[in-house]
Amino acid sequence: MKLIACITFHLIRLEEQKHEAAAVTVQRHWRRAKIRADHKSMCDGAIMIQRTVRMFVQSKRFALRVRSVVKIQSVFRGALCRKEAERRAVSAIVLQRTWRMQCCRSLFLKKKRCALKAQALFRAYACVRQYHAMREGVICIQHLYRSHVEKQRHHAKRDSAAIVMQCA
Repeated sequence: MKLIACITFHLIRLEEQKHEAAAVTVQRHWRRAKIRADHKSMCDGAIMIQRTVRMFVQSKRFALRVRSVVKIQSVFRGALCRKEAERRAVSAIVLQRTWRMQCCRSLFLKKKRCALKAQALFRAYACVRQYHAMREGVICIQHLYRSHVEKQRHHAKRDSAAIVMQCA
């Protein structure tokens, strides 16, 4: 009778330890998810602020450039005769178009390279994250299998001990 009470107490204690380990695992995953969500929220806010600041700076630069171009054109046209001004204006427009096209092209290529780099980094991050998730799953499965094997071994010992006690 005392042996059965001991075994029952031991089984109850093992069950409580399993529940406690499961609770710790759930808490750990919950905290990790919360930290990731908080980090994503902070990153999204920072990106929005950066985008706004860049847009503001770019609009100021563009306005300054537009004012500069208008001023240069008015002084240039005023100083030369009408035909000379027309000819130079056409030349300036062609040059500006070419220059802007080159600037836009180089900016586009730079942004494209940055986007490709960001995509590559994200893909690498996703692969690492997937690897860690799979690894966690494998470790969990290994743990469950090992505990199952240990439980089987424990039951076998208990049964053999009971048989020996019954034979004696």
